[in-house]
Amino acid sequence: MVIPDAYELALAPVEVVRWGEGHIHDTYLILTEDHQPDYILQKINGNVFQNIPGMMGNIQSICRHLRSKLSGMPGHNPDREALTLVPTRQGKAWHVDEEGNSWRIYTFIPDTITYQKMTDPDLASEAGRIIGNFQAMLADLKEPLIDTIPDFHNISFRISQYFQAKGNDPQKRVPAIPGEIRFAEERFNAMRAYHENLQENAVVRATHNDTKVNNILFDRNDKALCLIDLDTVMPGYVHFDYGDALRTMANTALEDETDLEKVHFNVPVYEAFTRGYVQAAGSFLSPQEKDLLPFAPIYLTFMIGLRFLTDYLNGDVYFRIHYPEHNLVRARVQFKLVAEMEKAL
Repeated sequence: MVIPDAYELALAPVEVVRWGEGHIHDTYLILTEDHQPDYILQKINGNVFQNIPGMMGNIQSICRHLRSKLSGMPGHNPDREALTLVPTRQGKAWHVDEEGNSWRIYTFIPDTITYQKMTDPDLASEAGRIIGNFQAMLADLKEPLIDTIPDFHNISFRISQYFQAKGNDPQKRVPAIPGEIRFAEERFNAMRAYHENLQENAVVRATHNDTKVNNILFDRNDKALCLIDLDTVMPGYVHFDYGDALRTMANTALEDETDLEKVHFNVPVYEAFTRGYVQAAGSFLSPQEKDLLPFAPIYLTFMIGLRFLTDYLNGDVYFRIHYPEHNLVRARVQFKLVAEMEKAL
């Protein structure tokens, strides 16, 4: 692995290793001589993020704003509670190599933990607090954010993608999954109605849009530090962050669990997360926005399930898979969780 020479790091690298569980980018950990600091190097997936200048501009704005806010808050450490982009030698936020690949580097935040699932309500409350706090700190962001992935959480758009994939069916997979298709299509009208309700009654704000559980860094004492993976930070509704977080945190199993008997909606985690979230975000949410929170986990969980199903029908062209049925397994987990959420919420 060759580190792009556009970067001049503070310490000499001694090793570069693969890092993380992400589906989209190629991520590496750059280890330096005394680890003060190490770095995260990412090769950005230009197929998924086609407006890299817009995305990186958003990330720059967010990092700058969060670090400024945290610097003025006693007892907070911006170096651990916000991401730090490492500029290129030319002062840019990312580098494009001779082959057209885009690269970026963050300063690595040491002594942190991420979780793939969550069972502890106290941990869930911390997660809710940090997501609500992230939104609260961005509530006064003056710099406009670009919509880097149009219609990212627009269910009507995702439904149209699904029907296109179903109609094309390049791998001839449709006949084998009538149950999943029926489950999805029965819920399209309710999901469209909820999104229309958001458009009429919620405020467009700066939101993370990918608040799955492993995008939260915790310290060794299980105190939530910050959100990572800022690629999808753009204008949106707070309900997207709230719902997507519960999609992963209140799932008793992993996102790709093959045994659906292990997939359940963890109500104590849901309740604890909601308490932490509302405590941090309640100061800026309108009454109408609060009223729309309960359906958000169902909406986001269903949407991600539909996206997994759509990618499966398309021949697995978006999400990285590790075996041929991987996206179908992921879709089934999301749909099982939707069914449990419908009963509980």
